[in-house]
Amino acid sequence: MSLLLILQGLSKGYSQNQNKILKMDSVALMRKSINAIRISVPPKIDAVMDESFWQSAAVAGDFVEYSPKNGSSPQNRTEVRFAYDDLALYAFATMFDPQPDSIAKELGKRDQIEQLFTDYISFDILPYNDGLNMYEFKISPAGLQNDVKYSAVGQDISWDAVWESDARITEYGWVAELKIPWSALRFPKIDKQVWGINMWRNFKRAESWSTWCFVDNKSQDIFKYYGTLEGINNIKPPTRLSFMPYVATYVEKIPENKDLRYSLRGGMDLRYGINEAYTLDMMLIPDFGQVQSDDLVLNLSPFEVRYNEKRQFFTEATEMFDKCEIFYSRRVGGMPRNYFAPYENAGPNEVLHENPELTRIINATKLSGRNSKGLGLGFFNAMTTNTKAVVVDTTTGIQRKIMTQPFTNYNVVAVDQNLKNNSYITLINTNYYEPDNRYTANVSGLETQLNNKKRTLNFLGRLNVSQKFPEGSEGEFGHQYLLSISKPTGRFQYQLLRQETGDTYDPNDMGFLLYNNEAYNRIRLSYNIADPFWKIRYSNTQFFSTYSSLVAPNKFTDMMLAVSNETSFQNFWYTYVELSLRPMGRDDYYEPRTWGKVYKLPLNYSGFWMLGSDSRKKFRYVNSISVANSPDNKNFSWFIEANPRYRFSDRFMISLDISYNKSLNDYGWVNTDYDIAGNPSIFFGRRDVSTFSNVLDLRYVFNTKLSLTLRGRHYWSQADYLDYYILNDDGSLSHSDVPQDAAVNFNAFNADLVFAWYFAPGSELSMVWKNAIYTQQPGLTNTYWHDLRNTLEAPQSNGFSIRVLYYLDSQYFKKWLGKV
Repeated sequence: MSLLLILQGLSKGYSQNQNKILKMDSVALMRKSINAIRISVPPKIDAVMDESFWQSAAVAGDFVEYSPKNGSSPQNRTEVRFAYDDLALYAFATMFDPQPDSIAKELGKRDQIEQLFTDYISFDILPYNDGLNMYEFKISPAGLQNDVKYSAVGQDISWDAVWESDARITEYGWVAELKIPWSALRFPKIDKQVWGINMWRNFKRAESWSTWCFVDNKSQDIFKYYGTLEGINNIKPPTRLSFMPYVATYVEKIPENKDLRYSLRGGMDLRYGINEAYTLDMMLIPDFGQVQSDDLVLNLSPFEVRYNEKRQFFTEATEMFDKCEIFYSRRVGGMPRNYFAPYENAGPNEVLHENPELTRIINATKLSGRNSKGLGLGFFNAMTTNTKAVVVDTTTGIQRKIMTQPFTNYNVVAVDQNLKNNSYITLINTNYYEPDNRYTANVSGLETQLNNKKRTLNFLGRLNVSQKFPEGSEGEFGHQYLLSISKPTGRFQYQLLRQETGDTYDPNDMGFLLYNNEAYNRIRLSYNIADPFWKIRYSNTQFFSTYSSLVAPNKFTDMMLAVSNETSFQNFWYTYVELSLRPMGRDDYYEPRTWGKVYKLPLNYSGFWMLGSDSRKKFRYVNSISVANSPDNKNFSWFIEANPRYRFSDRFMISLDISYNKSLNDYGWVNTDYDIAGNPSIFFGRRDVSTFSNVLDLRYVFNTKLSLTLRGRHYWSQADYLDYYILNDDGSLSHSDVPQDAAVNFNAFNADLVFAWYFAPGSELSMVWKNAIYTQQPGLTNTYWHDLRNTLEAPQSNGFSIRVLYYLDSQYFKKWLGKV
């Protein structure tokens, strides 16, 4: 008890001196170094500091507040100690808090810490100390884990390492103990390790952050402030070999088939560390049947809808392949290239019996890593098998198969070199190949980011080249380049950017690009108020100006002026406001769907406002309102969204996202007719488009390893066409007497119920029920409830699955064999 009384006294005395602004020459503001001690017997990971070596370990203290009062003494003290042996790095953190009964500790699923009302501590580790590549391990007072991997292109939140931790609330605050196996990290093969490191503590009640090493909250480059973790000597990167076999069973009912479909699937993921730097990942007979359903929408635009990648193999350890923005992993195992061919090629007496919406992946492999000299290598390969639709002759019963995509091979190769001052240079290539059609498509990219020594000036440059080689063709080449200069630090920041996309640039065999033939220029000015004053905690104001034109020919397309402000207040509410103006209107060369034609939109302006309440409260809501107006064509639209959330307890949460969008007198393409000579007549329509969207999220978490979640979504959108027009050569519209029937009513209803149990490190049992309804019809519905009833009565797909994945690590095998 004497130790507890001393700790409590220190904590209270410390909190009385809270938020004193430190002098700029204070030792607390300097870059720091901490030594880990070598131990012979590993600690029991139980969040109890009863091992004697913890008392002799160096203490990383003197944390500094990051926000809201940057550079001040934090409200509560934090202490961190490090130890290591031949198998792992260990850490013990003590977070003092004079009110332990009030510590925020909401439960959630793994990797959800930042979405919860909970304190947590984060360990940011950069084994190569390169200021670019980082591993982040977070733990909450309830023992919930969160891990993220960072690279030059951003964060990979889907990255999951296998590590151990425990946490508990004490009489003087809360404590956490971690074990991070060497197999979870990649580090250089040298005798003396010097790693970049920082620890971040989130104190949720006060919405404040503190860091071990001072970080200027007016700088975007936080890594330049990080300290070092030293004392780790003579460790050898372990043999990194793990297997993740799975078995899954499915019961499915689809509208096209009255009978239930049963299936049993099995496969395995394999991970092998080729050496201390590079890792090989293989996916054999993959299964993505439990991945969350996409939020489908009514698409009236001329462009493809981009959906986020949710398959873990394609999101984890793929940062190397995100450079140059030429790889969109949803192309692999996505919709067949000729998915609609069966509808066009079916005979007069034939009906479609089967048409797979996704190509089937045979296997996928990726190799990635970085050595001690900062050289990163990445290789990705995947293959999909033949995909065929089946049509049936209704008179003879004969079935016929139509190929929608033949066997396809996908490759990505990337080489990346770290440079001084957190800079890098990357070369990347994607290759798409269909052997049966002798079709090949390549995209190559070169990208570099350069910073000056003080990190006050940033340059980003990129050059991409696309090549397409259809059989019997000489090929088609295209280009895209980007140049950006920015000042990423200080109260006043700016960016100047130009991107040119050539009219023949096409990366879409393996990438994603909405449209080409554009020269885009942008200037961004930003002013940050990072220190609290009056009733404001933080404020950021930005001004944007953009100007776009076609590349070939050089013609104006768009100019926009915009100003925005984001502010958080001392009462923990926040708001965001944005105003924009297109004084010259916009020349749209894509909505006509025929190259060379243009639709000219007149002057328009818009505004957006969002207001959010205190997220610390049990009840929180966020409201958003936007309006847009184009006076000359009487096009007026508005959007309203409400997002209430109620936290019944630390285990149970429910949220609802309700939105409604209405666009009056919206003009858009309807149809294109061609005369005998091939001349087009392009029809537009004046329409009222309304969209309702409701998303229900419910989460009950039994403990850090057991959870039940439900996500339900109903989306209803319809377009009511009022008049029809002919597009003139000058971009204007003239009334048309040619009848059209373009009204459309689209519905999507999804429900995903997931029970997940992490029964062992890296291992999971999941049970998932899915329900899906999609309808699109020409008739309109007058009321929401009428439409919802019709939707629920429509044919629907249902599926139930059970999947077990087990993590097997070679280190555990060695340990087990050593005991035999």
